[in-house]
Amino acid sequence: MRFVLLHYHFLKNAGSTIENILDRNFGERFARVDTPDRSGHYTNAALLEFLEGHPEIAAVSSHQIRHPLPEARGYLFFDLCFLRDPIDRIRSMYDYFREKPASGDPLSELANRSGLGEFVTCLVERFRDEVTNVQVALMAQGGADEHPPDARDFKMALERVLDTAFLGVVDQFDQSLIAGRYWLDAVFPALNCSHTPANVSGGMAG
Repeated sequence: MRFVLLHYHFLKNAGSTIENILDRNFGERFARVDTPDRSGHYTNAALLEFLEGHPEIAAVSSHQIRHPLPEARGYLFFDLCFLRDPIDRIRSMYDYFREKPASGDPLSELANRSGLGEFVTCLVERFRDEVTNVQVALMAQGGADEHPPDARDFKMALERVLDTAFLGVVDQFDQSLIAGRYWLDAVFPALNCSHTPANVSGGMAG
């Protein structure tokens, strides 16, 4: 049986720090996978094909993999996911794009020509899928652009949150690492979650 740890890297949810932890622990057995398209989806079929071609890989991080977990003979997958207060996440997005402008990215360009209030207003008016129940949609629908999240999506998202092997919250990051490390000990006993924060930007600052 092949054990694989999957990090669902939601934007501005401490994902870079998690990636550094995985890189340090797994080295050449860790991989980052995404499509060239910023809004792309790295399907479970593509993920399984990648793993078949790279039998050494034991941990994967991606902005574009989506629940549900893959199912395949000979594999057992464990999901790692961090969630964040949605208002805190929006503020962190704004600070991040201003600190690290990305040419051609509409959100980055918006952040760099707007104040915070105008940025949020424009997100709500023009980029609703970036700010409206994003984490619910990602957990429940497998993507934020399927349809507006509703009560059924919340129920599904909650079920997946409760089933996640390593679930964390950004505002209790260190405590989350301790709990997640405990639950994964049986399959990844050498996992060391000590860390240095990476790619950190503002948020609500308490």
